[in-house]
Order: sequence, then C-alpha cells, then structure tokens
Amino acid sequence: MKTFLKVITLATAMGAISAANAAEAQKIGVVFPSKVMQESPQRAQIIKKLESEFKGRYEKLQSLEKDIKSLQTKIQKDGELLGKSEVTKLQRELEVKVSEYKLSRKAFEEDQRRRQSEEQQKTLAVVRDVISSIAKEGQYDIILNGEQIVFSKPGLDISDQVIQEISTK
Repeated sequence: MKTFLKVITLATAMGAISAANAAEAQKIGVVFPSKVMQESPQRAQIIKKLESEFKGRYEKLQSLEKDIKSLQTKIQKDGELLGKSEVTKLQRELEVKVSEYKLSRKAFEEDQRRRQSEEQQKTLAVVRDVISSIAKEGQYDIILNGEQIVFSKPGLDISDQVIQEISTK
C-alpha cells in the first residue's frame, strides 16, 4: 500500500511539473517571405531602379528587332525585283542582325537576372534584420518560415508587422 501511495504521489508531482512547463509556453511567430517581398515598398523601388539601369539596352534590343523585321519585309516584298546578289546581301545582313540580337538578348537577360538577384539578396538581408528585431522586441522564442510549414494559426502570422517595419527603412 505504501508503494502504491508513493507511485501516485510521484505521478502527481510529475504531472504538476509538466503542467508548469506547459504553462511556460513558447512564443512562436510565422512569416511568409513571399508576401513580405511582394508587398514591401522596396519591391517597387527595385523595379524602377532596374528599369532605369537596363532601359538603354532594352531600347537597343527593340531597335535591332525593328531592323530585323524591316529586313525580312524587304526581302519578302522586294526579293523578286532585286537581283540575286542584292537578295544575298540582304540575307547576310539579316543573319548578322539576328545573331547580334540573340547575343545581345542573352547577355541582357543574364545581366538582368543577376542584378535582380543581387537586389533581392539586399532586400532579404533587410527582411532578416527586421524579423530579428521584431523577435527581440516581441520576445519570440522562434519564428518560422510560413511557406515551409503545413499549418499555422492566422494569429501567429507576423508578416504584416514585418512589412510595416520594412516600410520605415
């Protein structure tokens, strides 16, 4: 009987300890990075910055495209009226323009992708700093990436708070 009472007392004590630990619940937050990136004011600034940076090259590509189309049209419309040597000359000129266009377009796209990535990395660094400061101020124990978890209560989402804080930077 004494052993039974000891087991019950021990079980009750352990239950009280685990209940006390459960009462000391951890504060958890969830952030959706894609939402933060889409709604941050920095996104519009990045877009404008990159547009202005690549504007000249984009216009050059458009000009090449127009030249190619006009050469194609000229060959199709006037091909029968022109001599073989003139048609051959136009076709070579067209091939050179097409090659130049393809090369320029590929370089343009690669450079644009690289610059977008650089700007995105800068913005992500700011987002990480803001999340860290919110975690410290709000005394969060853990903040999770909302896109990598299956379910969370909407009340745990601090994305709007992050966006609001980023807006001031």
